Amino acid sequence: MLTEKECEVMNSLKKDTMMEALGMVFIPTDDDMVVVKMPISRSTRQHMGIVHGGAYLALAETVAGAGSLHVAGMEAKVCGIEVSGNHVMMSPFEGYVIGYGTVISAGHTIHVWNVDVKDEEGNLLSTIRVVNRIENTHSNLAGVKDEK
Repeated sequence: MLTEKECEVMNSLKKDTMMEALGMVFIPTDDDMVVVKMPISRSTRQHMGIVHGGAYLALAETVAGAGSLHVAGMEAKVCGIEVSGNHVMMSPFEGYVIGYGTVISAGHTIHVWNVDVKDEEGNLLSTIRVVNRIENTHSNLAGVKDEK
């Protein structure tokens, strides 16, 4: 979903943010998913050495936010208004986790995303629903025009 250029822009905006602190990297894809990779590190682990559930939620909100910017236009203002997750398996102690986001509904002002967080072997670690509020002056959605 995210183009190489969109990923370059998103990766350049990470400085001094949680995304930078957690080591997130936006990955371009040719399919309908937003993909973001996050290392398992001191910044993302809890005391037992596995990924902290809050880091999964931060990853999911990042994935969904980038996806909403792609859909609504990079000039849009996107704000997460609800995040709910189910952690289904403990993470490995090292390596990466990867968030895969798919849009469930992309309305005029509300987008709903599902984000599955998996390890490098493709095991599902967490599944998260993110709802974003969108404010924009235009939209990339076919046939949708914002009215002032």
